[in-house]
Amino acid sequence: MRYLLDASSLLLLIKNADIKSTVDCLEESSVLDLTFYEVGNAIWKQSTLTKYLTPKEAERLGMMAQTVLAKINRVTINEAEAFQRILEIAQTERLSYYDSSYVYAAKENGLPLITEDTGLITKARKHVEVSTVAALTTH
Repeated sequence: MRYLLDASSLLLLIKNADIKSTVDCLEESSVLDLTFYEVGNAIWKQSTLTKYLTPKEAERLGMMAQTVLAKINRVTINEAEAFQRILEIAQTERLSYYDSSYVYAAKENGLPLITEDTGLITKARKHVEVSTVAALTTH
């Protein structure tokens, strides 16, 4: 099944799997260009600010993320056409513009959104089909 992964779900998949199975699993999935930066920021935060990851673990995750992101499909948003619609979602749902861009892209491309963000799940369900990595792996 095709779906759009946000950064929280992609990072969870990368953390919990070896690189080959992750790439194979994500063959049909897509991400936004934004996801590259969000995953990088999450790895930085977990290694630098919270010390949840050691520098070695951060480096390994970063390499895995780079490999996966190089092979995964990218959904591109035409910002000129989408800006107002994404902003409307952000304002109506009180979501960040980043999260609203995932909702917009999933809706425009007819893709279920995969996220681990419980707040996003609740609000995105008003617009698109939403699931989590756990729900995907149980099917």
